[in-house]
Amino acid sequence: MSNGTSIAAAKLPSSSIDWVKVALGLVLVGLVYYAYFGQVVEAHQDVRLSCYRWLMSHWSNISNYSHGPLIPLIAIGLVWWKWNDVVKADLAPDASGVVIVAIAMGIYYLGVKAVQPRIVVFSLIPLLYGLTLALGGRALFRQLFFPITFLLLMIPLNFLDVYVAFPLRVYVAQVSTATLNCMGIPAYRLGPQGTAIYSSVFHFDVADPCSGIRSLMALTTVTAAYGYVTQDVQWKRWVLFLSAMPLAVLGNMARVTSVALVAQVFGQDAATKYHDYGSGYVIFGVALSTMVIIGLLLNLPYRRIFQTWLKPPINNGPLDDGPIPPL
Repeated sequence: MSNGTSIAAAKLPSSSIDWVKVALGLVLVGLVYYAYFGQVVEAHQDVRLSCYRWLMSHWSNISNYSHGPLIPLIAIGLVWWKWNDVVKADLAPDASGVVIVAIAMGIYYLGVKAVQPRIVVFSLIPLLYGLTLALGGRALFRQLFFPITFLLLMIPLNFLDVYVAFPLRVYVAQVSTATLNCMGIPAYRLGPQGTAIYSSVFHFDVADPCSGIRSLMALTTVTAAYGYVTQDVQWKRWVLFLSAMPLAVLGNMARVTSVALVAQVFGQDAATKYHDYGSGYVIFGVALSTMVIIGLLLNLPYRRIFQTWLKPPINNGPLDDGPIPPL
């Protein structure tokens, strides 16, 4: 039996102490709002950016993170998906949440003083962890842990593109060239970086947009949400989430290969038009369909299948349906 109350059983304030708690809650909301929507975290020339405006500028100007505004909406959707479990969670405030809030405040302070907006944005995650524990308790924290963690995907990490995009370009070029050769289309890689693919009919370069970094950022969001919704076991969710990298490579390999096939059949000009207007759909078509297949395979009842397969057939003996009626 639980000693706490649930969200569904919460009542409106009925005493002066309850109204004081409500007032303190509103002050807390105001402080959080000012910290992330009002406090300047970056300033240059005549522009002074709060945490929110800094995020919006990156989401608007860096195409790899243009899906950023969807992350908070998806997180809210994940809470709604598990809403029945959330409202049934016992409310038993945990004092350890205050410690996590203090740590989050320290991270926020360092981010502001060091003029590191990413650190400031990151501090929101442990702050939400701590507030959930301090005000709601462990049961509510377990229900909201993943939606809060999901917000990490909204932080632009474009400084990693230099270390990730180029190796992905080279790998996609290698795999695509090998695939074309296996299909009987002679192709080879050239160029100082080894990312240009040539044949007797076509030639093109696997540029940064074709490296997979853009689709990787979007696929990490999709696989994380899909795994949370469709899988009940934690390790299966991690399998789907970590599949984002190979799915991005697979999708971009399919895109590059399809562009080469179009060039082989219809010529370089047709391939250029296809690359600009139609090939982008190949990435997510291949990646998302493969993601769904992985999810279905993870949910198959393998133990039951093997038990049924290994179980010997039941022998009921010869059929005896009585005497054969005369013709």
